[in-house]
This record gives sequence, structure tokens and C-alpha cells, in this order.
Amino acid sequence: MSHARRGAALFAAALALGVVAAAEPALAAPPGQDVDVQVDDLGRTREVTPRSPKPAPSGQTDLRAAGAAHSARLAQQFGAGVGALEVLSSRTTPAGGVVRLQQTIDGVPVLGGQVVEVLDRSGALVSAHGRTARGRAGSFPADRTAAAEGAARSALDRVAGESGQGVTDLRVAESRPYWYDASLLGAEGATDAVPAFQVTVAGKGAEDRWTVVVDAGSRAALATWSDTHEAVNRAVCDANRTTVDGNDDSAFRCGTAFRVSRREGGRPSSVADVNKVYDFFGDTSKFYASKVDADLTDLIGVDYGDGAGKALRATVRVCVSGEKCPYQNAFWSPQAQQMVFGEGVTTDDVTGHELTHGVTEHISGLVYRGESGAINESLSDIFGEFVDLTNGSSDDTAGNRWKMGEGSALGVIRDMANPPAHNDPDRKGSSLWYPRYQTARDNSIFVHRNSGVGNKAAALIADGGSFNGQRIRGIGIDKSASLWWSVQNLLTSGADYAELGTVLNSACRQNAEGGVAGTTRDDCAQVAKAVTATEMTKRLQSRG
Repeated sequence: MSHARRGAALFAAALALGVVAAAEPALAAPPGQDVDVQVDDLGRTREVTPRSPKPAPSGQTDLRAAGAAHSARLAQQFGAGVGALEVLSSRTTPAGGVVRLQQTIDGVPVLGGQVVEVLDRSGALVSAHGRTARGRAGSFPADRTAAAEGAARSALDRVAGESGQGVTDLRVAESRPYWYDASLLGAEGATDAVPAFQVTVAGKGAEDRWTVVVDAGSRAALATWSDTHEAVNRAVCDANRTTVDGNDDSAFRCGTAFRVSRREGGRPSSVADVNKVYDFFGDTSKFYASKVDADLTDLIGVDYGDGAGKALRATVRVCVSGEKCPYQNAFWSPQAQQMVFGEGVTTDDVTGHELTHGVTEHISGLVYRGESGAINESLSDIFGEFVDLTNGSSDDTAGNRWKMGEGSALGVIRDMANPPAHNDPDRKGSSLWYPRYQTARDNSIFVHRNSGVGNKAAALIADGGSFNGQRIRGIGIDKSASLWWSVQNLLTSGADYAELGTVLNSACRQNAEGGVAGTTRDDCAQVAKAVTATEMTKRLQSRG
């Protein structure tokens, strides 16, 4: 199934509030007697774990201040040889808190350059993981406005060439300056960060979104990927098969473009899709509230000033110009901050999947390219299926367990417990692993196919089983939900499967130490087996 959202982390507003820690020009620091360090095959630090929680310098206990106090030493340990680490965000957890640090160079963020700290309730550092750029090359042109305009033209030309759409059918939805180190988003080998613009291009269809990274100096396109995906206070509108311009995000907004058909506490609609989405919004909100103590409306709801207030919004039975009507698809719109459904695709797991894309956009900001994009898709599948498995729907049969899309017009599209059934890999070393993402089309295939690795891990962790030499005892849905929510909060925006494996183990340890959902050390042993079975961390090495 294809869905749409922009796959870029939104750094700028948070950076304005950041606290700066200068990075010393050094490679990854050697391990000391009090710390364990995990590195990748480039020798780059991926995780730092003190052997006992390390108090913040100056005794800071406030979460954000403690995170800032730890950041100077972490900049050295992670080899951030250029720029600085700035506090991007902080979030409390039952065991303490998570602080996300963003690498910047001359005040401009490095795409995918992040370090995430795990702190206990006293502000002491439990662990940190991430990746940073270790060198820089060049600088932004003096006339940054002209450079941005040139980058936009290059991006439009690149997308036109790859998509087959004419330049006149495309528009620049957004452009932001970044430093770009290709190795942070999955390229082989070590590289320096170069000044660039990340340009989001919109096409003719409502789902048509691409990201192009353009060199700020030469205006060459350095990377291109498709952002197309395969969404309590509730407000649901019925478009009644009205055809809208997919390029105009205001054309399908519920509450302005279309009248609200059912609002919170209101009577059921005569339109089945309206009632289904209303109910599934409720199911998804209830799951997030009861299992991970998250208010979904507060997190991703939007207020259009129509009197409905901040609400989870959706427009159903939409038709899109240039597409077949009825439109058999659904997507989360990052511009409108709401769900959009065609007809007949309003199922519980699809709704939970799409709403989780909105959650991911607001928390980890996983870039929708390569392995971080595959993890993005997997998280949506995982939480969508969690909703499906806990809401008591009639199609929650043993035969449908871990299947995505059952009951929709498209039918089952992925089997999370058995990814190869749909030609998706169930481990990193599988022959079904899709290897390429050089073009936008390749990336769209890559992120959907390769989400199977995370999906298989989720099914194993929850239900258990024997796989790839590991015999795993399932820990159940409740503990799994808390685990994957911690993972969502810990992942950096450019995470790969090696980071996901590291974070799954770290998050489980944190949950066990904090007594979250009754998680135990033996549960974490099962999680570690699932990580091993799916071969997420096979290339990492330990020092110390």
C-alpha cells in the first residue's frame, strides 16, 4: 500500500531553543575503565554505556539541563569532529528521560547527525547512542537566497527526470539548509559533511512527494528519494467521492474544505467509512493512552479554527485528480496534519499505521530513506497491528494475526510474522533483502520490502518462536508496546537496523530497571535473542 508523508525531521524550531556543547576535533574516544563503547565497521562510535550511571557534570538534575551537561563529553566520545551538539528535545519516561542532541555546524543541522541520551531519574547518563559527522568540506555560499533558489530548480529538474512528471506539474513544498554526510544515511564508506539544501518536491497526486538533497555550491543533486508510503478528540469528514487537487493540501482538510460529518460525542453518520474511521481513531487513541500513556490528540491533533478544537482529523471517500475513483489508498498528510482516506481502506490496522507515521514525524523524525525509512514503515506496521490485536474486532482471528490490511479493498499486503510470504526479508542477511535505493523508485521499494526485518522482530518479541537458531519466549503485547514506544523515543532520525537492534536492547534494560509494564531482565534476554535472530547488529563490535 502507498501512503504519503514527508520524511524529513523538522529541526529548526527546536534548534532555536538548543543548548550548545562544542565538539572537540577528535575521532571516537577510546573506552575508559568506566565505559563500554560499541563501534561500527568504520570505527565510528555507535553506543556509549557507562558501567554505572554517570552523574551529570555540576550535579544537574533537570532533564534538559542534565542532557546539555553530558553533551560536551559525548561530543568527544562520538567523534563529532566538527560543529556542536545542541539539545533538540527532551521527553520524560517512567525510568527517567530521553534527551535528543542534534549536531550542527555553524548553526545549521547535520542531516541524520544525532545522539540520544538515556538518563535516569537523577539525571545520570545510563547510555547514549547515535552517529555524527566527523569532518566538513566547503561552506555555504555568501548569497544563501540565490543558492536556495538554484537548489530548488535543480530539485525540480531531478524529480522531473526520475518521475516522468513535467516540471510545470511539480512545485517546491519546502526547502531547508542542512549539512549532508552521505554515510549518516546509509552510504558506504566515510565521507565529510557538505553544505546542502534538503528540498521537498510535490507532484500532481496527493501522495506524490520527493526529497532531493542538493549541493549548495555546485547545485548537483546528491540524493533523491520518494516520500510516498505504502493517520481523544475526533473530527471526520466525508468527501463523497469529490475529486480534489492532490497538490493543494487545503483541498482535503476536514473542517474547512469539507464539513465535519461526525465530531467527538456526535451521532453516527449514515456513511460507513466515516463511522469506521471515527471508531478506529478511538481505538488507536485508547491504545496509545492505555499502553504507553501518550495523548494522541495532543501529540498529532490539529486545530483549523473551525470550532472543533485540536482534534484527530480525517477526510474519507476522497478522490484525487489523475487517479482512479474510487481512490483505494490512505495516507498521513504532514502538511495538513491529518489523515486522508480513499474508499474501502478504512481498517483498524491501516488507520493505526498511518497515525503512527504522524507520531514518528513528531518524535524520532525518521528520515524516509534507506534503512531509517524501512524502520519508519515497520514502526507504523507494529503499532497498527498492536491496535488491531487489542481492539476486539471480529477479524482478529488466529489466521489474521500479524497480517496487515485484512478486510481492506486491497487485502493483505504484509505478513509480519512471515515476511517472505510477501517477498519481504525476515532478517538482514536474507536473500530477499532489497539492496538498492539510488533512485526514488528504488527507495519506495526498499523501505516497504525491508520493513520486514523489524516486523519479524516485533512478532518474535511479542509471541515468541524459533527462528534462525534462536528459541524465543514471547513477552506479550503490553510489554512489547512499552518497549517499542521507548524505541520510538530513542531512535535518531537517521537510524539503521544496527541502531534499532542496539536501541531495542537498551530500551528493554531501561524498562526493566524502571519496572515499566512489568518488564524483567529475562524479557530483555528474549529481546536480545530476537535482535540476534533478525541479524540487526551483526556488523557491530564492542570495545572496553
